[in-house]
Amino acid sequence: MKNNDFLKSQSTFEALLQSVTDYVIAVNKNYQIIMANDLFKNEFGMVPDGSCFRVWKNKNEKCKTCLVEMSFTDGKSHVSEEAVIKKDGSSAQMRIRSTPVKNSDGEIIYVLETATDLTEQKRLMGELSSIRGNLEGVMEDRLQHLEKSEEKYRTIFERSLDAIILTDKKGKFLEINPAALRILGYEDRKETLEMGSALTLFEHTRDLTSFQEKIFKDGFVTEFEARLVRKDGKGFDALISSNVILDVVQQITGYVIIVRDITRMNRAMAEIETQNKRLATLNAISMKVNSSLDINDVLNTTIEKMLEIVESDSVRVYLLDNNGKYLDLAAHKGLSATFIEKPHVKRREIGDGLLGETAENGRPRVVDNLLRIDHPHVGSLVEEGLKSTFYLPLVSGGKPVGVMCVSSITAFKFSDDYVDFLTGIGNQIGVAIHNADLYKNIKTAYQELKSAQEQVIRSEKLASLGKLSATIAHEINNPIAAVLTYIKLMMKLLDRGQFSEQRKDDISRYLDTMASEMSRCGDIVKNLLAFSRRTKTEVKPQPLHKIVEKTLALISHELALKQIQVKQEIPSDLPQAKCDFKQIQQALLNLISNASEAMENGGILTLSAGQEDANSPFVTLTVSDTGRGMSQENQQNIFEPFFTTKAEGKGVGLGLSVVYGIITNHNGSIEVKSQEGEGSVFTIRLPVA
Repeated sequence: MKNNDFLKSQSTFEALLQSVTDYVIAVNKNYQIIMANDLFKNEFGMVPDGSCFRVWKNKNEKCKTCLVEMSFTDGKSHVSEEAVIKKDGSSAQMRIRSTPVKNSDGEIIYVLETATDLTEQKRLMGELSSIRGNLEGVMEDRLQHLEKSEEKYRTIFERSLDAIILTDKKGKFLEINPAALRILGYEDRKETLEMGSALTLFEHTRDLTSFQEKIFKDGFVTEFEARLVRKDGKGFDALISSNVILDVVQQITGYVIIVRDITRMNRAMAEIETQNKRLATLNAISMKVNSSLDINDVLNTTIEKMLEIVESDSVRVYLLDNNGKYLDLAAHKGLSATFIEKPHVKRREIGDGLLGETAENGRPRVVDNLLRIDHPHVGSLVEEGLKSTFYLPLVSGGKPVGVMCVSSITAFKFSDDYVDFLTGIGNQIGVAIHNADLYKNIKTAYQELKSAQEQVIRSEKLASLGKLSATIAHEINNPIAAVLTYIKLMMKLLDRGQFSEQRKDDISRYLDTMASEMSRCGDIVKNLLAFSRRTKTEVKPQPLHKIVEKTLALISHELALKQIQVKQEIPSDLPQAKCDFKQIQQALLNLISNASEAMENGGILTLSAGQEDANSPFVTLTVSDTGRGMSQENQQNIFEPFFTTKAEGKGVGLGLSVVYGIITNHNGSIEVKSQEGEGSVFTIRLPVA
C-alpha cells in the first residue's frame, strides 16, 4: 500500500489529529510534509511537498540534529526543544517529539512530529527566574513561615529553573525540585533521596572544603563557583548559593542549596573572550598594515600577533615571485632552522604539493591530520612534528599573491570561526601587499615625474640662456670695443714714438679703463656661467637681495635697451629664505623676462620683498610691471604647461609652469594679479630659513 493511500485510510486518526492542541505533521524520508493538522496549517502554512526544515525554520537545508532522520535511522522516538518561525515571521519555542510510524511489514513509512508551544511557559519561567533571585536573599526569614505559605513555596520550588535542594544538617537530601533532577541527570526524587549526602556532588575536594569553610563561618554562601558531578559522572560548572536553616533556638537543622548550571555561560564567556582577543589581533594587524609600507615588517608583526592567541604552533607566509611561477618563503615563525633550509620549503613551484595546489586553484584547504594523507612534501611536515595545517591563499586586488600556512603539532580541528579568523588575517596581509605594491609604483612614478620635471627645468634654463645670448653679446661688446679702441690708440702712440714721460698719465688712464672694462666682461661671463652651470639642488638659507642682484646682472642690458626703469624695495633686515639659489634665480629670471616682454614701449619694473607680519613663516618676493596685463581667463591657466599667449615661435608655454614647479617644490606658493592695460603682479612666498 502506498504511503499516501495509507494516510487517507486513517480517517479516524486524522480526526484525532485535528482535535489536539499541539502542532502535528507527518514527514516522509525526503523530509517532505505529507500531512498536517489545521493548527499547523493556520500558523505555519502548508506548501505541497514542502520540506519540514523550510516550513518549520525557514532554512534551505535540513538541521544538523534532525529528529526525523534520527527516527528513520533507529526507529525510536526523539525529543528536543527548538526555535521555529511561523508564517507571520514571529518565532516560538517548541518541544518537538518525533515518532516513527510503521506499516504492517514493520517498515517505517513516515515520522509523526508533534510540537508543544513553550513560548508562554518560557516567559513565565523567566519571570520565575527573577523571583528566584529574591528567594536567595530572603530564604532564611521565609523558612520560618514555610508551613503557612506552602502553596506559594511549592510553585516557586517546582518551577524554578535553578536546582533547589533541601538537606539536613549532615547534608542528606530531604527535598529536591524538578530543575535539580534535570541539572543533575536523575529520573525521580526517590533516586536522589537515596543517593546520600549532597557533599558528594562536588567534583574536587578543594571546592568542597572552601564551600564548607564559608558557610560554617558566615551561615551563607553567595554565588560560589565550583565543579559539580551529574549522575553519569560528567562534571559541569555550577554557581552555588546556600543558607543554613535554623530552628527556634538558632540551631542549624539543615541547608537550602540553590544551584545554577553555568557551563554554557562560561563557555559563551570563553568564546566571547576568544573573539575579543581575535578582534584585538585583527585591529593591531590592521593598524600595522595602515601604518607601514614595509611588507616584511607587516608580515613579521602579523605572525607574532597571531601566535600570541591562536591555537596553532607555527606560521609560514609565501609570496609569488614576479613571474608568478614560484612561491618564496617571505616570513615564518615556530619552525626549526633545519626545516626552513630545505629547498622545497624555501621555494615551491606552483602546483607542487598542498602548498603549490592552494596557490594554483586559489581555494583554502584544511588538513586535520597530516598522518592520514599521502602527498608530496608531507613527510617533511611530519618530521617537523606537525600534524595539521590550514592553507590559505592570499589575494591582493583580486589576484593571487601567495599562501599562508598555519600549522599545529596536534591533529587540530580547524573550526569554522577559526578559519574565518585566519581568513580575516589573510585579507589584511593581502591589503598590506597591495599597499606595498602601490607604494612601489607611486615611488617609481614619482622618480620618473621628478626626472621629467628636472629635464623641463633644464630645458627652460637653456631657453632662457638663448634669450639672454643677444643681450649678453651687446653687454660684452661695449667694453670690448672700448678696450680695442684704447689698444689701437696706444699702438699708434707707440708707432709714433710718443710714449714719452709726458704721456705716462694718459697711458696709465687708458690701462685702468681697459682693466675696468675687461673686469666687467669677466663678471658678466662669470655670472652667465654660474647661472648655466648644472649643479645639484641645495636648499639652505639664502638672502633674497643677493638673488635679485645676480638675476638683474644677467638681464640689465636688455632692460636698459627697452628703456625699462628698475626699482628695488628690499629691506636690509629681511629674514633669509630657505631655498636653492640657482632655482629661485631661474624662476625670478623667467618672471622678469616675461615682464620685459609685456613692456614693449618701456615702463617700470618693481622688485620688492618683505613679510606679511613679524610671525609669518614665509617671506614674499614680488615682481610687478606696468605692461599690458592679462585677462581673468588667462590668469586661471597661466601656470599650466604649454599655455601661452605669445605669438607662434615666441614661446612654448613652459616658463611659468617651470616657475610654479620650482616654487611648490620649495614648499612655497605663487599667485598672480593682473588687469588688462594696467600690468601684472606676481607674488612668491618662500619659507623663512
